[in-house]
Amino acid sequence: MTTNVPSGFIGNLSQDQEAKLQQLWSLVLTLLDIQSLQPQNGDPVQSSLARADTAVSANSGTAFTDDLSQVLRDSGMTPAEIKAIRDNLGHSSIDDLRSGFLYTSKHDSPDVLLLRFLRARKWDVNKAFGMMLRAIVWRVHEQHVDDQVIANPELNAVATSQNTANPPAAKAAKDFLEQLRMGKCYMHGTDRQGRPVLVVRVRLHQPSKQSEEVLNRFILHTIETARLLLAPPSETVTIIFDMTGFGLSNMEYAPVKFIIKCFEENYPESLGNMLIHNAPWVFSGIWKVIKGWMDPVIVSKVQFTNKVSDLEKFIAPDQIMKELKGKEDWTYSFAEPVEGENDRMADTETRDRIYNDRLRIGEDLLLRTSAWITASEQKDRDSIAATKNLRAQTIESLRQNYWQLDPYVRGRTYLDRVGVIQEGGTIDFYPSPNFRSNSATAKTLEVGHFERTQLKVVDL
Repeated sequence: MTTNVPSGFIGNLSQDQEAKLQQLWSLVLTLLDIQSLQPQNGDPVQSSLARADTAVSANSGTAFTDDLSQVLRDSGMTPAEIKAIRDNLGHSSIDDLRSGFLYTSKHDSPDVLLLRFLRARKWDVNKAFGMMLRAIVWRVHEQHVDDQVIANPELNAVATSQNTANPPAAKAAKDFLEQLRMGKCYMHGTDRQGRPVLVVRVRLHQPSKQSEEVLNRFILHTIETARLLLAPPSETVTIIFDMTGFGLSNMEYAPVKFIIKCFEENYPESLGNMLIHNAPWVFSGIWKVIKGWMDPVIVSKVQFTNKVSDLEKFIAPDQIMKELKGKEDWTYSFAEPVEGENDRMADTETRDRIYNDRLRIGEDLLLRTSAWITASEQKDRDSIAATKNLRAQTIESLRQNYWQLDPYVRGRTYLDRVGVIQEGGTIDFYPSPNFRSNSATAKTLEVGHFERTQLKVVDL
C-alpha cells in the first residue's frame, strides 16, 4: 500500500501553504469570536480549567459581527462577497457556528477540514472561507445532518417503518431500509492507496421506487458513514460505479446532481478515484451530460474500467470482490439493526458531559491556534515549536473526545454491526466474520453472515 503524503495535506505543507492555512484560521477565529475566550495568564489550559465548573462560554448573538465585517474587508473581500457571507449566516449565532464547526470536524483534525476547502478553492483563502461557511450552514440548517441523518439512521427506520399511524413516514423509512438491504451502495475494503472503497450497483436503482428525499437521505447517510473511515494519510475514498446490467430505466439525473453537489460543495476533496466500471455503450451519451455538470478537478478523477485487470490498477486482485470478477470471496449481506444498539443515546446526561468537554477542548484549540499564528508572525521559532506541539495535543484530545461522544450522538450502522467501525474509533476494513458488537447481547432482529479474507486494522 502506498502512503506517500501528497502536497497540500497534513504532513506535507509548503511554507506558503501553511501560511494560507493560518490565514484561513484567522478568519475562522474571528467568526467564532476568539476575543470572548479570555485565557488566564496567557495559558489556554488554565482558561479551560477555570471554565470546568461553569457553563461553557456562551455567545448567542448574531455571528455576523462588526469585527467579522471589518476583518473580511481587510482581507480583500468584495462587498458582494461579504454580503453573500452575511446572507448565508442568516440568523446563525456564534454558538451555532462553534457547535457546527465541531460537528463538521467530527474525528478529523480541524486542520484537515480547513485544508480540504483550501485545496478545493486553489488556496484562495477568502473563497475557501466562504465555501466552508456555506457547507457548515448547509449541514446544520438545511440538511440537519447531525440531529437527523446521523442520529436517526437504521434502527430508527425499522421502528418508523412499522408505525401504522403515519403511513407516509412508514413508507419513507421502509424505502430507506430497502436501499441498504438490496446493497445498492455499500462499503468494503481498501484500494492500493489505503482508501476505503465504496461500490454503487447502478443496475439496482429504480427511479420510481423511492422519493428524492429518501434517496438524498440515503446518500448523506452513506457519505457520513464513509467519513468515519477516513484518517491521514488516507483522506479520500474510491468509488466504483458498477454499470454491469445498466439500462436507461436505471438512469435518474436528480440524485446524480445531488452527489456532485455533495462532493464539490459540501464534502470537498473527499474523492480519490471514481471508477466507472463496465459501462455499456448507451451510457456514453449520458456521460457527456453528467460531465458537463462536474468541476474539471472531479472529472480528472474519473477513470473508465472494463475488465478486472483495469480494476487491478487501483485495487489489489485479492481485494476485488468476486462480483467484480476479483479473487475476494465476499458478498454483501445487510446485517439488520439490533434492538438496544442505540441505548446510550438516551443517556443525555453523559452525552452532555462529554459534549461540554468537547466544547472546552474546542475553545482551547482556538486559543492555541491564535497563539501559533502570533508566534509565526513574530518569527519566534521556539514559540512556534511549542505552540505546534500544544495544538497537536489538543487536536488529539478532540479526536479522542469524538469517539467517546460517538455512541451518544450517532445511531449504529451496518459497518458498526459487522465490525468495520469498532468502539473507540478502531477501523478494521476486513473484520472477522465472527465479530460481535457491544450490542450482541441484545435481541437480534437479523444478523447477516460475512466472510473476510484479509485483515487491516486502523486505529483512528
